[in-house]
Amino acid sequence: MKIVPGLLGACLLLAACSEPRAAPPTVTVTAPPTPATAPSVDPATLDWLDGFCSAIHGYRKRTGEEAAPGTSVPNSVEEAQKALSEELGGIADRTGEVVDRLTALPAAPVPLAETVRKAFVGKFTTARDRARDAKTALDRAKPGDVASQDPAAKALQQAQQDVDGTYDPVAPLVESRELVAAAAIAPGCKA
Repeated sequence: MKIVPGLLGACLLLAACSEPRAAPPTVTVTAPPTPATAPSVDPATLDWLDGFCSAIHGYRKRTGEEAAPGTSVPNSVEEAQKALSEELGGIADRTGEVVDRLTALPAAPVPLAETVRKAFVGKFTTARDRARDAKTALDRAKPGDVASQDPAAKALQQAQQDVDGTYDPVAPLVESRELVAAAAIAPGCKA
């Protein structure tokens, strides 16, 4: 029995003589700094940009749908004329729709956006007029007129090149933080 109190005393003595246990370190957690918030977006800018992007993306979508395979290879010059006329008409209609939608927008609330819109309207107008004029000339040609196809085919290719560089409506606006912030949330700018 003397052993138990002796062991108990020894344990107490060892505990008293041992180094004190350090309290666990206190960890203070602070919230990480918040990233710079995007500038608030003016509703007029957002609406304008949504309409602008929707016009451009609508053109791309419609072009993709109408360019889907499904037509057969023409078997005659007359069939080739008809197919080429339909392609020119399609381009004229699609580019004309973009011109109408872009010109229907109110004045852009940011000067850079207005500059870009005018440039896009110019490109789409050029393509529309080129395709429409070539279609008219081709449709006036006599059926089977081989010579009528070459200028029409060149006009078709040129009309497609006229709108090169217009497939991304946001790229020319990157110099404006306000426009980029609006494009990030505008539904029409989501491709």
